[in-house]
Amino acid sequence: MSIGTKEPDWNRISGLYPRTRSKRVYIHGPLSATLAEVRPDGTVIVKDALGRRGDLRRGHSFLIGSAEQPRFLDFRQVEQALLSPKVPILFSSYVDGDFRHRLTSLTAVGADGRMRIHQYLKVTNIHPTRSRTGHWFYQNAETSHDRFYEHANEDYVPFQSLAEPWHDGMPLTHAPLGAASGSLLHADGSTLLRYSADEASSVTYLSRAGEFNHILGFELTLAPGETKHIQVEIRDTFVGGQGQTEGNDTSPLPDEEAAIAAGRSMWDGYTADEVLVQVPEPVIQTIFDTARTNALQLIAARADGSALPGQGGFNDYTVVYTWEVSAYLRMLTRLGQADIVKRTLNYFLSTQENSVGPEGDIVSPEGSFRAYIFWMCETGAVLGLLADYYRVTKDREWLERHLSIVLKACEWVCRERAATKTLDETGGKVAHYGLLPQGRVHDWPDKGYFFFSDVTTWRGLSGMAAALGEIGHPEGSRYAREADDYRTCIRDAIERGTETDADGVRWMPNEAYTRSDVRTALYAWDGPVSFIDTGLIDAFDERIPEIEYKMRQKYAMSDLFAILLPEMEDPSLGALQERHAGAPIDLYYVNHSERIWHRTWSLRGEREKALRYFYSTMAFSTTLDTNHVHERFSPQLPWLSPWQPNGSGNGRIMEMILNTMYILEGNRLYLLPSAPAEWLEVGKSVRASRLGTVFGPLSLSVSRSAATKIEIDLALPSGIESLSVSLYLNDGYRIQAVESVDAQSGSPAWRVGVDERTMTLRDPGAGVKCAVRLVR
Repeated sequence: MSIGTKEPDWNRISGLYPRTRSKRVYIHGPLSATLAEVRPDGTVIVKDALGRRGDLRRGHSFLIGSAEQPRFLDFRQVEQALLSPKVPILFSSYVDGDFRHRLTSLTAVGADGRMRIHQYLKVTNIHPTRSRTGHWFYQNAETSHDRFYEHANEDYVPFQSLAEPWHDGMPLTHAPLGAASGSLLHADGSTLLRYSADEASSVTYLSRAGEFNHILGFELTLAPGETKHIQVEIRDTFVGGQGQTEGNDTSPLPDEEAAIAAGRSMWDGYTADEVLVQVPEPVIQTIFDTARTNALQLIAARADGSALPGQGGFNDYTVVYTWEVSAYLRMLTRLGQADIVKRTLNYFLSTQENSVGPEGDIVSPEGSFRAYIFWMCETGAVLGLLADYYRVTKDREWLERHLSIVLKACEWVCRERAATKTLDETGGKVAHYGLLPQGRVHDWPDKGYFFFSDVTTWRGLSGMAAALGEIGHPEGSRYAREADDYRTCIRDAIERGTETDADGVRWMPNEAYTRSDVRTALYAWDGPVSFIDTGLIDAFDERIPEIEYKMRQKYAMSDLFAILLPEMEDPSLGALQERHAGAPIDLYYVNHSERIWHRTWSLRGEREKALRYFYSTMAFSTTLDTNHVHERFSPQLPWLSPWQPNGSGNGRIMEMILNTMYILEGNRLYLLPSAPAEWLEVGKSVRASRLGTVFGPLSLSVSRSAATKIEIDLALPSGIESLSVSLYLNDGYRIQAVESVDAQSGSPAWRVGVDERTMTLRDPGAGVKCAVRLVR
């Protein structure tokens, strides 16, 4: 294949713009109510996931420099890397003068069952002939969130190191154990932290060093090439509370190797039974594993056994966006973490009690769900999440136990829709007939009859009707009819508002009363792409090319990004962004609409467009250093990283990678619908085992054992009626023949496409095992 026809790949796409850097790396474990994040200057910020400390935060940090002026590491020069995408232990490397620093930050569980934060600083004198003496410091601070950042909504401002909130420090009691180790204690005698440095180090608890008060100081002298160590263990007295730890503990601190082993062990306990997902491109595998790991870090356990699902960014986990977190909770259900997901569902179920409903002209909040956010789709989003969990896990006992709550939510949808079934003065249906009442569609301030709210709620009601039907509940059929009527009303409303331009291209509205010459809300996010995403319009609909054309013509969709934001929702934040950049910026909302278009193009066989969005999303929705997902991307601001890490983005990234491996569209299975040709080179394989689907577990293996042979091995759930396999290969190879190795349903009759790159099979049964002969 000539270079002119080479398909889009990672190297070709990822280098088009500077990639974003991580400004927040979580190091805590799954279900932890204590959140520990490491920032690029090595500072650690601790907060309560459950919001019990309000906006209060605690900080811990190493500093370098002289006794007259300690300073933070220059974050712009710090290199950050994870131990592995499945074990979020962070290594930060930095050179300052003749000293090379490597800082290891991790958490582990102590013997008392409580979290410990461990930091290990390794300092090396890199001068070849001279000894060097230097000063290092460790500071603790406790203050409100907004003081640590330039703006309280720091997700939308580039990272900066601010020294002022650290100046006061925390007044603590120093309890030394010899010259180079000891503890810092709270006033009640409980331990905040323990420290240890190499022998011959000088350690002093200073009342003041430069502008910093109550700071621990270390003086080290290093021979040429010598390395020395400082380690700190921080106790969880911020969330766990003082008085919950013993006093001046004199037991040895764990060395770095032991702490890393403890951190690994903690994560192994949660991931031992995880579903295998394996692709042969290392960077894509790393991105997938990082998103899956971080999704578990975004869930915090509550005392009643439920759990809060966070969205990420700077917020604690009480700020729950149901529609957003659904993206990663659905993925975790499919990836073997259904038990953890169920704990979050118990939280969502509890939000019906005393619900005030969404922000809209509703008849009554009775029966609605209201977690935190005010979106009109909240109840529909919860119904969809509950239905998805049941349909994948078939946990009948769980569904039956919560039927009263579920049925009340379904009735809320029916009641609110019934209230809008009114006629105009001519006796015709109003434009919003059978929709939800008007209300806030999402974070943008617009209020109206937005179809995004309705398609999300329709999908939730339809999914729950199917779940009720599966358990034989008598209301299942009634809600199925209600969902069918809802779909009809949405389609009719969209059709009434559709306009056709002079070239015969249709424009579809995002709101019942909005015309094409008016922009309201965020059309590229809440418009026709939401119809495609929810299945109101399927991927093969004749209108898809017209929707794409209008998106490119009117709404700045490009070959790499689906949404170029016209402005920030908050103008003051937009002004700050431009001040940091020194000029106007481009700001893209990433991974939401790209995921939808990628899936659509994959099904339609529009391979090059699908691959462009695949690699653009992988590159520009994740950070350069640790591969964490963020919400928005600006080429001019590499330290912006809005809402990073990002819960819904984790889900979308994982879904895009899975969609590249397989798509289940109704009862049709598409295998490798847009897999890069590189994935099918000799010696490479694509594998997954026990992936959850609404039909049951799915396992797949596609491997190329020789230039002229690909082996396919599938274990399929019942209910799949057709199988389509796409094999796009480099160097002109194509399908010559398909040989059955072992087909549980007999000898299958494969049909090879005229392009000799696709093959289909009707009624594949419970398993397919075949060898594909290739030729060029």
